[in-house]
Amino acid sequence: MKLQNLEKPSAAVSDTVDVIADSNYSNVSEAYNHAFRAWRNKEDNPYAFRCKKQKKEAVYIEGKGFHEPDPAAEERRSLIQITMVIGMAIFAYLLIENLLTAILMGIAQIAGMDVGYCYSDGTVYGNQTAVLVILMCKTVLKFMVPVLILRCCFRMPRRVAYHWKLDSPREFPAAIAVTLIVFAVANVWLLFSPVNFLSSSTLGEAYYTVSYMRRSYQIVYLVFEVLAISICKELLLHGDMLHVLRQFGDWDAVILTAVVAVCLSHSCTTILMELTFSLVSGVAVLRSGSVVPAIFCRLLYHVMLFGLFAMEIWQSSFWQSYCLLFLFLVLIAGILLCLLSIRPTRKNPALLTQKHYLTLRERLYTVMHVGPLSIVLILCVILMVIEVIF
Repeated sequence: MKLQNLEKPSAAVSDTVDVIADSNYSNVSEAYNHAFRAWRNKEDNPYAFRCKKQKKEAVYIEGKGFHEPDPAAEERRSLIQITMVIGMAIFAYLLIENLLTAILMGIAQIAGMDVGYCYSDGTVYGNQTAVLVILMCKTVLKFMVPVLILRCCFRMPRRVAYHWKLDSPREFPAAIAVTLIVFAVANVWLLFSPVNFLSSSTLGEAYYTVSYMRRSYQIVYLVFEVLAISICKELLLHGDMLHVLRQFGDWDAVILTAVVAVCLSHSCTTILMELTFSLVSGVAVLRSGSVVPAIFCRLLYHVMLFGLFAMEIWQSSFWQSYCLLFLFLVLIAGILLCLLSIRPTRKNPALLTQKHYLTLRERLYTVMHVGPLSIVLILCVILMVIEVIF
């Protein structure tokens, strides 16, 4: 009799599926878990992956008869809805990046400002104050418009998407250590390239515009670019987008946001840099429970990249000869800080592997062949090819 009583509970558990209750993010605060589960439990939320199923139980739907919840169908449905929104956000980013400069220049000309635009290299010239304002507006809008699209559609709680307090503070120095190592390894090839790729890696198409400015304007723009990109890009990638995708597994969310980061750069010279750093910053957000380490690490990354760029364009060959030494010192500092951050006696917060009801092939097909995301990926590939040819 005792054996029969013991077998019944185990059979009941195996027959029950509750994807929300099964996800337990133990490395973050209870407030985070409570808000995330409340968001996923909303019946009118089309972007939430939720499915409660028990064997031999069905729900009666008027006009359809008895319906048994299917976890695979629910996963596919929510994944399609999410990728459609992400695709629209990236498409808005690409439109603003490629069209807004010409629009703002036209507005400035109507206002009587002396500005012009060269379509061959994307250079804005003329009144330097107006040019500086145009570049700043473009930088802010191309990130904030997609962020607003994600916020308005997903309606993710702020304590989930933009959690500032560190739930695991010791992950902060570990993220900095890995950032230093990734920076040194991912950028060492630039020193041996016959072409100066650092200009496009730091300022992109704005390089030629900024090079014609006075030194004071250049400093203002560089400081603004470092701060604006570090904050806005992390809010876009590792805010709503990362946490909505977290429903399908932490690693799936980190990898997909890294692919989106590559699409945003759509440059052959920054693929390796964006891919590796986005993976590091995504893991840092999920392990620390806060977006602050990702913002700080991206800020540090861009500061070091601008420093390397300044050493390349410095008039004296003295600084150019020490670029390799600079990367070597960064690598050593990262390794030492990484060793100091390792604490084997304490439990490290691990990323959660969510149970999947779709195979890997089915998930890839759903992401790549449904909605505007596939179109955006094709556009990014075309932009990369154009960059290589021209």
